[in-house]
Amino acid sequence: MTSTRKTAHDDAASAYSGFSLVEVLVALAIMGLALSVLYQSVAGSTRGSIVSSELSQALALAESTLEDFSAQLTIGKQEQGHFGDFSWQATARSIDALRGESSVNAGESSASMALVTVTVSWPSGPREREFVLTTVDTVVELPNEA
Repeated sequence: MTSTRKTAHDDAASAYSGFSLVEVLVALAIMGLALSVLYQSVAGSTRGSIVSSELSQALALAESTLEDFSAQLTIGKQEQGHFGDFSWQATARSIDALRGESSVNAGESSASMALVTVTVSWPSGPREREFVLTTVDTVVELPNEA
């Protein structure tokens, strides 16, 4: 038969077999810091996703507005409007006026070209965001009605 004897060393070891209060507090502090960093990372990712979605919507609106605006393009034409939270403004300016030129180069009429700018703005949190789409397009010559 085997006998088990308890010694003073066994009693001391069993008294200290758990975690001390300091160890638990250090573990909680480390876990709190790790969760804080994780929370900030998720919040930043969410903000980035929202901004990306807003920019995609603004780009689609700007492209659509540019297409509609350029269908009947004339120098000096201006339009503006709203779509949901988005506001847009479209303008057409003469290329010559932009360059500060009054003469035509090589006999080519550059007066038939216009710089078209579409600006889309929207509120995004505490600040206003803006997306600008600029292109050069041909001016539509409207037929004279008799």
